This record gives sequence, C-alpha cells and structure tokens, in this order.
Amino acid sequence: MAVTARVRRWGIALAGTVTLVSVGLLAAEPALFAGAAIPLAYVLVGALSRVPAADLAAERTVAATAPTPGDPVAVTLTVENTGDSSLTDVRVVDGVPSELRVVEGSPRGCGSLRPGESMTVEYAVRSKRGTYAFDDPAVRIRPLAATEVATTTVESDGDTALTCANVVADVPLADATLPRAGTLPTDSGGSGLEFHATRDYQPGDPVSRIDWRRFAKTNELTTVEYREEQAVRTVLVVDARPVTRVTPEAGYPTGAELSAYAAERLLDALARSSVVASLTAVGLAEEDVVGGLSPDGLAWVDPDGGAASQQADRLFDGIQSAAARDSVAADETGTVEGVAADGSGEDAADDERQDPSVQRLLARLPPTAQVVVFSPTLDAWPVELATSLRARHYPTTVVSPDVTGGDDLAQSVATLERQLRLESIELVGATLIDWNLVDPIDIAMRASLAELFSR
Repeated sequence: MAVTARVRRWGIALAGTVTLVSVGLLAAEPALFAGAAIPLAYVLVGALSRVPAADLAAERTVAATAPTPGDPVAVTLTVENTGDSSLTDVRVVDGVPSELRVVEGSPRGCGSLRPGESMTVEYAVRSKRGTYAFDDPAVRIRPLAATEVATTTVESDGDTALTCANVVADVPLADATLPRAGTLPTDSGGSGLEFHATRDYQPGDPVSRIDWRRFAKTNELTTVEYREEQAVRTVLVVDARPVTRVTPEAGYPTGAELSAYAAERLLDALARSSVVASLTAVGLAEEDVVGGLSPDGLAWVDPDGGAASQQADRLFDGIQSAAARDSVAADETGTVEGVAADGSGEDAADDERQDPSVQRLLARLPPTAQVVVFSPTLDAWPVELATSLRARHYPTTVVSPDVTGGDDLAQSVATLERQLRLESIELVGATLIDWNLVDPIDIAMRASLAELFSR
C-alpha cells in the first residue's frame, strides 16, 4: 500500500502572489495584478498536481548461484511501468540485506517511465557464507510539480535471496576423488593387502602367511608380512581465535570465516567419500555455540550422525557469528589485528610454555588421526600446533587463507611474517595449502587432497 505525503514546494510563489495582489490593491496598479498571475499559476499547478495511479512490476536477478565467500556477486533489478499512466519521477532502492556490502555500482536508480518502459539498477555485493534474503524494493513516485510523494514497495519476482557456500553435505570438489576411506598405511609389517617384507618364521605365525614357494626351493620357513593399515580418523581444526577475525578489506569475510568455509567444503568431501571425520574449532566462547563448549573448552563435533549433523552446522554458524561480531577490517586499522605495526606480533614461539589450546587439542586427538588445520596464520599458534602434531607423528595439513593483502607498510610486514610462518610449517614436515583468495578453495585443495589421503 502506497503512503502519500504532500510536500510544500510553492510557498515562495504563494507569498509572491499575495504580495503582488496586496501591493496592487494598495497602489491601484493593474500591472501588479497581471504580474501576480505568474506565481499564481505555479501555486495552482502545485495544488492540483497528484501522483498518478502507478502499476509497477519488479524482477531481480542474482548472477552467481553458489559463490565463494568474498566473491563479488552481480545483482540486477528491473522495474517496469505496467500501468497506463506516465510516471515523470520514479526513484527505486533495492532491498539489499544489511549483512552484505555493496562493492560495485549502486542499488539506487531514478528516471521517468512511460507505459511499458522499464529501468534497470545494477550493482554487486560481497558474498558471505549463509543465505541472505532481499527485501522488496522501495519505490518513490512524484508528479511533475513534485508537490506530492507516494512511497511504496513492489513485490519482486525472480531471485529473492543470495545463498553463499554449500549447506553441509552438499557435493563439493566434484573432480577430487579420495583413494582411501578412513585407513592409514604404516611403515610396519603385519596383516594387510600390500606386500611389505619377509622374515624368518617364528612359532605361532599363521600358516597362511608362510612362503611355501620359498620353502619348496630352500627348505627354509619364512613368513610374509604385509603393510599394515590402521583405521584412522580425520580431524578438521578451525582456527577461530579473535586474532583470525580480520578482513583484507571492509565487507570481506574474515580469516576465521574463510577457514570455516574451507573446512566445510572438505568435510562434505569426506562425507561423500565415507571418511570418518571429526570437527573442532578453537577460540570460540560458550555463547558462540548452541549447547556450549565441551568440558575441555573445545567446540568438538564427532561423526556420530554423519557430517550433515546439526552440530556441525551449528558450529559453522557459531564461527560466523563470532567473526561478524569482532571482525576488524585491515583498511580501518592500518594493521592486522594481533600483529603490531612494527611487525613484532604476538608469536607464541617467544613463549617457552605450550599454548593451553594446543595442549587440549593434543589430549583430545585419537592416536591414529590425520589432522587438517584451517588458519590464516596471523600469529605463531598454527606453527606451534603443526610442530607439536608432527613431533607426535600425526600426518598434518595446514590450509591457510591469505587475508594479509595490502600495500601499506604494516600490511607488507604482516605478509612477510605470514610467509615466514608458512615456511616454518613446511619445514616441520606438514603439507601446506596456501590459499590465494583470487582462486576458489576447490582448486587450492585439489592439488593436495590426493596426497593427504594416500599417506
């Protein structure tokens, strides 16, 4: 329903009319009466002017169907005059979700519309994980005299929401196949399928593993050993500590959100490949996760109920809400949160004590686990975790989204320090996936996914 309001625009013309008529009466000058007709005409036009009956139709198109967080997504809104009256002044504002930032163009437009004509508003928003509903566009219509304004909303057809990232258990990484499903080959011999070595027969060895062919040739009993495969669980660790809640630019997802997005993609790939996987996040508070944290202070989701469990979904939502609450844009602070302008940082490597969160993770990990850590690596915590994991012989992969982009001195220092940390991670023997945000995470993970699951 349109809301109409009158606008006083011809007060000066009315005052001029009254003045000319009054002076004309006092001075008995016919010319002044004639001059009063000019402002009087404007007053009459304004008084009689009304907003014509408007019949509008709107259609919105969102270009990307499944964008990556941080990608600009083009939005096109078309408003058509389907009525019989010409509209001289039409102003449109699209209902952009408050959580999304407009990065190109403008969601506003104005123009005049004859019957059957339409106007188009084009802009782009920065995508974020989740589903965001657009409000109906607001339309303001004024007549030629602009003495009346009608404001209404127009129900839009077409796309009404922007969905970014997959819901848990959707199909990601279509081209990446995992050669193993929950097993880890070892360097020790035992029962298995792949030949490992032979050794002298020992009393009690299974008869089925005796090399009878060699016994027929040499009359010596030997036992065949195969490469053992242990049941293994993959543990995904998302670094959501406050230091990771920084963005490369205003409106862009934070490092914690990007880490969670990459973990969500990999978790779905594991679920599709029947790999047993657990999920945990470090740095969340009790209020960030529905149901709170585990007694050891970790947000932990075991595979009970499958990767599509509501617990996993709630954990990702908790990471996003915490990041949105505390996010800091790099261009607002001139530095990356947690990294001082002089590049000193808050490296845990300077502290001889092990970080308590690392201790809790190590205590919680199954003895046969392969660990994937998702972190923007803005301080030394991921290096400490990777070092501790490799010291305990856990196969370790670190997926690191790069949020240190920037041209100023502080950002350049942060970029250099991050590169040094990534080199330290590789030196301890962990597999590194350095995610340049220009490329989709699927491409970055595909290069190392097969290696991760064929150890």
